[in-house]
Amino acid sequence: MDQALLGYISRRVLQIPLLLVGISILTFLLMFLSPVDPVVAHFGLPIVQKMSDEDIMKVKDEWGLNEPLHVRYFSWISHLFQGDFGRSHIYKRPIIDIIIEKLPATLYLSFVAYGVAIVLAILAALIVISREGGLIDRIITNTSFLLYAAPSFFIALILILVFSVWLGWLPSSRMVSISVPPGFFAELADRIRHIILPAAALGMSHFALFYGYLRSSLSESIKQDYIITARAKGIDERTILIRHAFRNSLLPFVTQLGLAIPWLISGSVVIETIFAWPGIGRLTYDAAMKSDFMLLIGLTLFTSILVIIGNLLADIAYAIIDPRVRYE
Repeated sequence: MDQALLGYISRRVLQIPLLLVGISILTFLLMFLSPVDPVVAHFGLPIVQKMSDEDIMKVKDEWGLNEPLHVRYFSWISHLFQGDFGRSHIYKRPIIDIIIEKLPATLYLSFVAYGVAIVLAILAALIVISREGGLIDRIITNTSFLLYAAPSFFIALILILVFSVWLGWLPSSRMVSISVPPGFFAELADRIRHIILPAAALGMSHFALFYGYLRSSLSESIKQDYIITARAKGIDERTILIRHAFRNSLLPFVTQLGLAIPWLISGSVVIETIFAWPGIGRLTYDAAMKSDFMLLIGLTLFTSILVIIGNLLADIAYAIIDPRVRYE
């Protein structure tokens, strides 16, 4: 690895702690300045109205709510450096244990949705660019506009209505069936059937985004002088498109891959809730509905770390593809 690239990566990595400190302060303030009383949200108003003042104070002492805000923040951040994200009021367990338990389901769903969206976008862009302006171009491009404009929850509900309710082909909830058929292949088939609809709902808008950038970039690339020169040398169109035009179209595409990661993670909250998917997104929804502030803070910080790592990987890939960005 050359020194310029190593220096660029070092500068980007050194920015991460500052970003995390800023995110932690902002998240902590937003959660604890909320007008919602955590005790009321957790126990419910009828139960709190029956509790004595001493009992309410005891609960607040246990949760650290009677301490000044800055004391709570520094106490929380000092535990965080030891890998302790605190305890959830809902689950009565360490938050980091709950996140680690739910994370594989979200990564599984996100990687499938992300991978399928990337592969379909590349294939669609390569097919369309060789027939630019034709009927196939208009159909795929207009369809991508519709998918990009439609909210993910709307796409999810349409998919459930068509493929689960009307046709009955695919399940609309859970990660696996309650009674999984015996055998490796039967279990594998059951898991594939369960992930098709949530992955499609999560990946469709990203397919539209990736396709739009890649098609636009490819359209510009095939008009460049080096493409005209390659054609003049008698190189066939497939080689020109894949080896020359496609490779030089990757810069804006790689940037969008990195920028799409936050969308993918935030979108999983809606999709996992609709499909009862047992991942980080549904956990975030439950924590918000039950006002489990410590769990929400832990999830926000953990998700921010994933987003920062995703953007860092995208920046490194960008620097490898185009060495000029290492000096910026």
